[in-house]
Amino acid sequence: HTAAALTAAAPRPPKADENWKSKDPKALAHEIATFMGGEWPTRPVRKVQLAADGVPTGDEELFEMTMLNPTLLSEMSLKTRFLFLEVYLEDLQDVYSEVMETLKGDKVTYDSLRKFKHLAISLAFNAVSDVCQQAFDKTDFDPFPEVAPDERPGCVCPLDVKAFTQQTAAAVALVKMMVDAEGELPPAAEPRIVRVEKKFYYDDI
Repeated sequence: HTAAALTAAAPRPPKADENWKSKDPKALAHEIATFMGGEWPTRPVRKVQLAADGVPTGDEELFEMTMLNPTLLSEMSLKTRFLFLEVYLEDLQDVYSEVMETLKGDKVTYDSLRKFKHLAISLAFNAVSDVCQQAFDKTDFDPFPEVAPDERPGCVCPLDVKAFTQQTAAAVALVKMMVDAEGELPPAAEPRIVRVEKKFYYDDI
């Protein structure tokens, strides 16, 4: 038999849209994750709940407080943004709890705070990211070498817990506002979106 003949005789895999029973994006993600005995990841139990006292309720105030740059969000499709923000809403609260679980006095572990800062800055929540950076700026890292990316065993950072909690609560409130609107951006987002006009410039030769 030639290779071509064997290939032609081999059963063809089903088309992509026939592989999975689920059509809803969430159900499809679950089906793919649990395919062939895989397990759907479970979230950790939050030992520290986020207090939302005194957090503004208006979108303009929340944008001012969190210093959120909505440009990245604006570039997502509505469906993608909604799914992304649903997960992000839970992530913020989970990692906030991880940080606060390490609190001793006014200090938290570098590893947990670094993880939170990565999460915050990934969506451009600049105000709470700045609070994290202020803690890093007050920390002497020399005695605690990095053993792996973002891992400094034994290193702790002095954190402004009140500002950290308030800013995280404001970020959660703003994300929840967008989730409740099924991904729609509130009016206060529009003037804050950075729009870059794409042009090509050619130097005269």
